[in-house]
Amino acid sequence: MSRRKVILWSVGLLLFILGLTIYFLFNGTPWEKNNQEKEMQQFLENKYQMEFVFKKMSYNYLSETYQAYAYPKGHSDVEFMVQEDMDSKAGYSDTYPKAFWESELSRELKEKIKDLFPNLDESNFQALQIVERGEYFGKGIPTYQQVPASHLDTSISIKIIGNWERMDQQMEIDKIKELGQYLKTIHFPVLIEVWYIEDNIHNINENTKAFFITENGAIIEG
Repeated sequence: MSRRKVILWSVGLLLFILGLTIYFLFNGTPWEKNNQEKEMQQFLENKYQMEFVFKKMSYNYLSETYQAYAYPKGHSDVEFMVQEDMDSKAGYSDTYPKAFWESELSRELKEKIKDLFPNLDESNFQALQIVERGEYFGKGIPTYQQVPASHLDTSISIKIIGNWERMDQQMEIDKIKELGQYLKTIHFPVLIEVWYIEDNIHNINENTKAFFITENGAIIEG
């Protein structure tokens, strides 16, 4: 092989390696995508006690994290995202609770909550992704960061219009405990917020009472 061919071959090899490196830098590696899919599959199955099908795996070069889209087996219309998350103890977070809530699968859970809390404000009965972990609600009420909850977590809000001091407080607490136990039986770990607010404008003041049912079933009072 002539010297010129050797140089051309070497330059070509270097350009190929450089191109491959740049591609992996922005798109992740095939072997790591495969590994992440296995880890995410295990995470979801352990969390929800059911099988999931993965559609697409991608890499976010800005956050240097992998993310995927999946759905529960037999329910391809309930698509959600799962991704690496440094804020989560498990190393991953997902938006399955929000996708579940917005589908027909949530019918029994919604009926259960309405049976327990017939005076809830249905206009604010929804599942939302947490935007700001440090959001301040009021004196004595924990932030999402203190709960704790990841910025990728979903929170289901139950708002009840009424003065906490004038209610049968033990009965309300028993309802919250019953809901927490129910979530465990259906393998649906999700952050639930139960708010007792005096007016329908939802102004938070010194008479506002809040309870958080965390993903592991713990009840935090604020």
